[in-house]
Amino acid sequence: MNELSHINNVLIDGLKFCSEVYAIFEKIRQHPTGIERLRKRETNVEKLVLEELLPICRYIQTFYRSGRYISVRWIDGSQPFDAEFHQVGDYIKYGYFPEFGYLEVTSAMHKNEHETWKLDASFAPEGIKRKGKSVTSELVSFEYQEHVEKFVPIVLKEITKKIAKNYPENTSLIVQCYLNTLYLDNEWENLIQEVKNKLPKHSFREILIFDGLTYRTAVL
Repeated sequence: MNELSHINNVLIDGLKFCSEVYAIFEKIRQHPTGIERLRKRETNVEKLVLEELLPICRYIQTFYRSGRYISVRWIDGSQPFDAEFHQVGDYIKYGYFPEFGYLEVTSAMHKNEHETWKLDASFAPEGIKRKGKSVTSELVSFEYQEHVEKFVPIVLKEITKKIAKNYPENTSLIVQCYLNTLYLDNEWENLIQEVKNKLPKHSFREILIFDGLTYRTAVL
């Protein structure tokens, strides 16, 4: 964890936090085996960078603006959140946003998604086949919005799991989606609308959802 120790449990301006995380990502990626390490999540460092730190950066870059300056303290531990945030600026001064809150990060993915990380190339996770230690990927096709219809319950299931837990007041949920295939803009919009229509009642301050590949982002 030495690669992450300088940002662990340290309050950092949001933009500097993003810069530090991207530097860590690039250091890993530029290693001779770095791309494979990232794809396979070989150690906890790669897993944390991809599944916690980069999503927190997405949150910061979505909301950080003039009058709303966000600082973040990411904590690698078992506490009931992944990071805390502090905000200053006129938007906070006049009560539009809280001074303090928490961030919780989760991922929504097909049950076979992790199998695709073991392959040099793969199709949609629906096409993954495992036989013993052998993993193969077969071509699959979707009719019209079938891929969207199949992914909506995956997102809702992950959000519902988080809703069932107790989080501190002013906790925002960040949902990184590993989509089941490539989405056009209108398909992403349809996914978001369907999730909104079926979203259970919750106490999160907001739910930020984004596509981990294209970084399309929406706030529920």
